[in-house]
Amino acid sequence: MNSTYHHLKDTKKEEGQKELLERNLEAHRSRRWVTNSIYVMSLLVVVLCFYFHVPQAAIITLILFLICATSEILYRALDKKIELRLKRIKQEKRKIIFKENKS
Repeated sequence: MNSTYHHLKDTKKEEGQKELLERNLEAHRSRRWVTNSIYVMSLLVVVLCFYFHVPQAAIITLILFLICATSEILYRALDKKIELRLKRIKQEKRKIIFKENKS
């Protein structure tokens, strides 16, 4: 009886973690507009720098390019991390179901 209670408690905890990760992934992907706005603003600044013949336009362009590249790398890394955690939880659940069906 006690082991059944703990099993149900663990199952609820795993389901809660799975739902939380799914919501986090969905929220993370819905914030894509933030990185897109960084790209648009950077492009606008670069165009204005070259239009007004700013002496450091090339340096500003390089810095903005590095900022955009870094934000893209971080965005994808976080996305991948959340996906992998979600996959791991799903695999663990499948293993538990397989063990229960096998015995």
